[in-house]
Amino acid sequence: MTDLIHIVYLSYSSKELSENELNDLLAVIRRKNEIQNITGLLLYNDEAFIQVIEGDREMINKIFDLICKDTRHTNVLKLLEEPITKRAFPDWSMGFRKISKEQNMQLPGYSDFMQNKHSEIDNVKCAAAVRHLLYSFRKYI
Repeated sequence: MTDLIHIVYLSYSSKELSENELNDLLAVIRRKNEIQNITGLLLYNDEAFIQVIEGDREMINKIFDLICKDTRHTNVLKLLEEPITKRAFPDWSMGFRKISKEQNMQLPGYSDFMQNKHSEIDNVKCAAAVRHLLYSFRKYI
């Protein structure tokens, strides 16, 4: 049996991406993820990303290391890394949604964390908050 994990991280784009640039990036990522059997979810809002990547432990760690070294990302912050028994996004080579500020404010538990680059994260509460965010996103968006 495969040793599955997921990693959830935040990062900021080194520059604002247009809709076309995001779509081009996603096309490349989806092809690579399909080959490597990686699934997940990507959210983008005003130069900020939150991403879930899930798959084989060794492959996910390699991908996360590449993300951390990628100059298109700044301030990469791993929020959660844990083993999983099954994928949350099994049919997605990478789901994607661009969220507006207005949509953000309608999410349960809304916080200005994505707009405030100096916000602090309480690591003790982080895993539960990340799970809540993902479930809220799936339920309400």
